[in-house]
Amino acid sequence: MYDDDLFRALPQAEDLRHYIERGRPVNHFLTAVLENDLMAAFARADAGNKAALENYLIWLKSYAPIAAYGGAENVAAWIARGGIEGR
Repeated sequence: MYDDDLFRALPQAEDLRHYIERGRPVNHFLTAVLENDLMAAFARADAGNKAALENYLIWLKSYAPIAAYGGAENVAAWIARGGIEGR
């Protein structure tokens, strides 16, 4: 899940890992990606994240638990539950 080149190339890979594993809140860009708000994600992204936006989406679709992304409600619930590790 975290040991492939796709994940390691993501500018905010470690923030994404902590979100998935522990439900740790992330910055506005990554929150917008997780909430499937691509207009906001693009607007908030720096150059590196803009270039990697497609790779974030591919990684989420391929590896992340479906409950961890897809809308604001999903993201809030994932954070409240404490990610995969739970509270």
